Amino acid sequence: MRTIGGSICSRLLVAVQIKLSRLGFKTAWLICVLAGGLLVGSFAPFGYWPLALISLVVFCAVSADFSGHRLAALHYGFALGLFGAGVAWIYVSIHTYGGASSLLAGGLTGLFILLWSLTFIPQGYVLSFLRARAAWPKAPWLAMTWVLGEWFRGWFLTGFPWLYVGYGHTQTWAGHWAPIGGVLLVGFVVVLLAELLVRQWRAPNHWVGIVVAGLFVLSFSVGNLEFVDRAGSLKVAGIQANLDQHTKWQPDQFTPNLNAHTRLMVDLPEVDLVVWSEASFTRFAHQGQASLKQLNDWADAAGAGLIVGLPMADENGYYNTVQGLGVAEGRYVKRHLVPFGEFVPMASVLRGMIQFFDLPMSRNQPGPDEQAPIRLGSHALSLSICYEITDAELVRGTAQDPALLITVSNDTWFGTSIGPEQHLQIAAMRAAELARSVFRVTNNGVTALISNQGDVLARLPKNESGVMVQSVPLYTGQTPYSRFGQSPIIVLLIGLMVVALIRGRL
Repeated sequence: MRTIGGSICSRLLVAVQIKLSRLGFKTAWLICVLAGGLLVGSFAPFGYWPLALISLVVFCAVSADFSGHRLAALHYGFALGLFGAGVAWIYVSIHTYGGASSLLAGGLTGLFILLWSLTFIPQGYVLSFLRARAAWPKAPWLAMTWVLGEWFRGWFLTGFPWLYVGYGHTQTWAGHWAPIGGVLLVGFVVVLLAELLVRQWRAPNHWVGIVVAGLFVLSFSVGNLEFVDRAGSLKVAGIQANLDQHTKWQPDQFTPNLNAHTRLMVDLPEVDLVVWSEASFTRFAHQGQASLKQLNDWADAAGAGLIVGLPMADENGYYNTVQGLGVAEGRYVKRHLVPFGEFVPMASVLRGMIQFFDLPMSRNQPGPDEQAPIRLGSHALSLSICYEITDAELVRGTAQDPALLITVSNDTWFGTSIGPEQHLQIAAMRAAELARSVFRVTNNGVTALISNQGDVLARLPKNESGVMVQSVPLYTGQTPYSRFGQSPIIVLLIGLMVVALIRGRL
């Protein structure tokens, strides 16, 4: 029976391989679009991580027999599916809060997806070139070019480091690699596994099976490594005030907004630190000195630190900042700004076209690259504001050996879409990379405490006001990623490609 079953399976596999080899380009392209959309199911809030493997296996199998322009086009199709299903929530920001009509908001969202998907095309051409010209034809070129493509998208045009393969594996076996090489290495391991599975299916080889088994064993072994030590804990309170985004910046709303926060602090237990969300203090710092002094006096009397998000202004423009009050000392100014949300490229052309291009907060200036961390007594705190948590290298360099990571945000811009959950998952990856607790506070969700292994330990309900009080573990020490960042894997992959191309021409 086993022999008969094995024979049937073998014939089915051969039949599928023949079908794929005869697959027309248009059909292959549509399959790649669907595969890209399927990958979104591996990310939050869905969290079905095996879908990432299925998606990548399908893409690898379908695209294996194409090269040149067609392989690049298949990469573009995959990207259209990925971004079309994964970041369509941008529509909410443009329409609901940017003042654009449904038609215009839909058009701008579609245009962004069409244009940003173009960033997948270079990796398609590079992959085709390596397969044709490089030595070592059995090298995992797809996994290598995929990681370099994600790295490229992290900084090109200020970067959009969203929907990286590794984010869907923050809490899986592959996520164990996060402290070693960050989200890029996690993604490399997942794409490598998919590539090996397709290779084994197309040309069975016992060595490929051994490598796959070894990859799993090594991944679980890495998960047992300890890089940091416990260094006590802090009792921290997060204030989620749930301010109405439509009215919060109106001048007569300042006092009600302030009261919405202070009311939530009336019955606080004794804590070490209180954290408000991004832009929770809805008046420029120089205009609200009296209120800031009252908050500072409250924190001093309580013997606690208070971190408040507020805008600042000077002769150069506006700044998105976080201010430490009470025993929390220092200020952090946001460095990585959101295109169109906090600054407008080609402002002289786009300003005035639609309300979305003329929002007051879209005139912000970035803070300096080097900033002293906010301190709570002897503890250095790593602060990141909203979108900055997606920039792994920025978070890594914010503070050397921080006691914990704090990120404040206002995900109200995303409405009830999947955007806030994706944002939370990205913050969880930062926790795993640096082996630090993350305390995340937002205006309306998701306010959460994340462990130093990337597990969400506590969270507040979305779209409700509330207080989250947690004992937050502190750590000291550095992971390999916090020491070296992304550079080793990027240098290694580019170096291997260069050597393979040189040897391929000899």
